[in-house]
Amino acid sequence: MKRAPIRSVRRKTLLMIGAGVEQIPGIQLAKEMGIFVIATDWNPHAPGFAFADDYGVVNTYDVAGSVRFAKEYSKKKRKIDGVMTLASDVPITVAAVAHALKLPGHTLQTARRASDKLLMKRVLAKSGIPVPAFAPVKSVADIRRFIRAHGYPAVVKPVDSRGARGVQRLTKGANLQDALRIARKESPTGRVMAEAFLAGPQFSTESIICDGRIVTTGLSDRNYEYLEQFAPYIIENGGDLPASLDRAQRKRLDALLLRTARSIGLTRGSMKGDVVWTKGGPRIIEVAARLSGGYFATDLVPLSTGVDIVTQVIRMALGLPPQFAALKPKFTKYVCQRFFFPPGKGVIRGIRSVATARAIPEVKRLGIYTKKGDRTKGIVSHPSRGGYVITVASTRAKAQVAARHAIETVHFSIAR
Repeated sequence: MKRAPIRSVRRKTLLMIGAGVEQIPGIQLAKEMGIFVIATDWNPHAPGFAFADDYGVVNTYDVAGSVRFAKEYSKKKRKIDGVMTLASDVPITVAAVAHALKLPGHTLQTARRASDKLLMKRVLAKSGIPVPAFAPVKSVADIRRFIRAHGYPAVVKPVDSRGARGVQRLTKGANLQDALRIARKESPTGRVMAEAFLAGPQFSTESIICDGRIVTTGLSDRNYEYLEQFAPYIIENGGDLPASLDRAQRKRLDALLLRTARSIGLTRGSMKGDVVWTKGGPRIIEVAARLSGGYFATDLVPLSTGVDIVTQVIRMALGLPPQFAALKPKFTKYVCQRFFFPPGKGVIRGIRSVATARAIPEVKRLGIYTKKGDRTKGIVSHPSRGGYVITVASTRAKAQVAARHAIETVHFSIAR
């Protein structure tokens, strides 16, 4: 059932940077609130365009082009009142548009600190935030020096990429030349860094920060069960909500996330985080000044707690304060997300039993990224995954079993 339009935002205009499938829920929510939505995307056939009131074909990573489009649109068509994204790693674009149009949003400095992993680590370390040991690397000799100082396993990754592209976990005997080449290829600026691989459970977080207050609405156990199978690539296989942390641990984590936000200058807005809980406590792997992808904010959190964080981020993009009362969990349900991994390299000849998997009672959402005729190159990053399933059940074990059942039901035929 559609919600009644919200008076305080009715007839406001929101620019959504990105119009892919994961931006559609955000566009729909804004429309239900009575907001006029403009979406931009590089793809003239972006699926989100069908849900927006208007659109522009602009590369979301083209900062100058996005600013130019927003200025012209606001001058010639409708005044833009807010700009945001979700599930897209374009905080610099969003911040630049906000700055140019004098709209609410992160500063450009904050957006850069949240986009450049090396700069982020330097700022966090200087502020006393616990992070893995790290260093920029330009050569194999640099990697060897880092490993001598910090040992195996080590992580080599691009400074400014996304979706785990080029991220590798190096163990003894690894080909360091290949690791450097692969990471550098995935960096738009050709920059690579190394960091220590920290042992311990990992967590995904989704938080709102405003006026010195933080509310972490989303907290998930990250699943790396295939760490060895897909080595050296670090591939996440979904996660589970609620996370396996007690109240004291959550409070400690919130305090760390708030310190992290302050250190990069994020004082108002959303922040996603990747955290590892070591023997010495939580450490920040990295954070992003935006809402998560992978349906975390739009589906996983609401299914687990009933909390709609996206609406609050839309409000903040339009200059309104978040409704903190609306961020309190309404219930607790167990949610599991897992991914499909096409077997091996080759051309996909067919994908069977998708409808059967969707019919499993616990399945709430199931999507397939690939199609017949696509060529797979093996699992080397998150975009290599073939699809996902989200299940909900009365216990964690039941949700996990249902997800596994759905994964095993769907069959990818590969011609090698």
